[in-house]
This record gives sequence, C-alpha cells and structure tokens, in this order.
Amino acid sequence: MALDPNTPFLSADLPEDMDVLKKALAATLSTVPGLFQRGSEQRILNLACGRADETGVLADVFGGGAGRLEIVGADIRSAQIEEASLRWKTAKDSDIQTRFHVEDGKRFLSSMSSGDRFNLTFMRHQNFWNDPALWTRMFEGGLRQLDEDGLFVITSYFDVEHDLACRKLTALGATKVADYRNVHSRELSDAPGKSIDRHIAIFRRPPPSNQGP
Repeated sequence: MALDPNTPFLSADLPEDMDVLKKALAATLSTVPGLFQRGSEQRILNLACGRADETGVLADVFGGGAGRLEIVGADIRSAQIEEASLRWKTAKDSDIQTRFHVEDGKRFLSSMSSGDRFNLTFMRHQNFWNDPALWTRMFEGGLRQLDEDGLFVITSYFDVEHDLACRKLTALGATKVADYRNVHSRELSDAPGKSIDRHIAIFRRPPPSNQGP
C-alpha cells in the first residue's frame, strides 16, 4: 500500500536510505517464501520509532494486498513523535491509518490489553547494548502483542549489537527465521563499523506457553 509523506524529509540522505531499507526488507523476506501472511487487515507496531521515517516503507513492504492497514508508533521523544504525526497523518476515510504516541515504550506496552494484537512488531536500529534490561522488556512486550503468525523485525547499526539482540530474542523463545546483512547500508562516521540498517533479522513469536508475562 502506498503511503507518501505529507512533508519532505529534512535530511537529503533519507530518501535514499528509505529506498535501500525497502529493498533490504524485501530481500530479507524473499529468503523465506511465504514468511509474511498478508490478510485483509494488517496492524504494525513500530516501537522506539523516533520520527518514524520508515512508515512509508512499512506500508509498502508489509501492507501490500491488505484492505486496511494500521500503523501504531511509540517513542518517548515528543518532538520526534510530533514530526512523525505531521508527516504521516492520513485522512479519516483512508485505508491506511497511523497513530503515534509520546510514551515510554515499556509503559506503552504494559498498558496494552492482551487482545490488542499486531501482525508485525518493528524496531529500527534497536539499541539493546545501551540498556539490556530495558530492551529485554521491550522485546518481551513486542513479542507478546503479536498475533499467532506475527513477525518481529529488528534492524541494527552494528555487528556486535545485532548479535546480542538476536541472542536475547532467541533466549526469550522467539525463532529467528531470517538474518540479512545489508551490503548497501550507508556508512556513518560517528563510530567505527556503524551503518544505516546494517543488519535485518526476522523472528517468529514464541509459542504462547513460552512467552513471558
């Protein structure tokens, strides 16, 4: 499903970054045919989403074929959520609906009912190694809100951080079904070995008996 931004990206690099991410996500999904089951309605949960630059990419890659798509984003940074809300606001009668919340991700997940299910949980540039305890709770909550066939997708800046996050998700009972090294990711100069969406991994949710509280 096509979703165009209402306002232009502020960084000149972002349109190309989004194009690379779109192709990388499609390539990751192609490694396991039939991995993502598209239904008449799709719901995507985008945690720690910041400005949610990737909203259009998520709609295009994961919303195709859906009659209705809802994308829900949450981040603690109010200025970035305000920007996301303006850029990705949709009409009330649109087949695509977006909602962005200024909220600590852990509290946001805790406030959700067990019946509030999503087809996909997405975490772009997860930051597991900065606060493993916090991100473990975020991972647990994101997995918990998935429906039976739901997928949990992360991207990472760094090799080691990606490995640590994947190990933790596996320890939480999730099954890794795809792991993709994005060779076209844009290198960044603020830290060695850092690049935009350097890695992408896809997990299936744990069986209900294996999920945390």
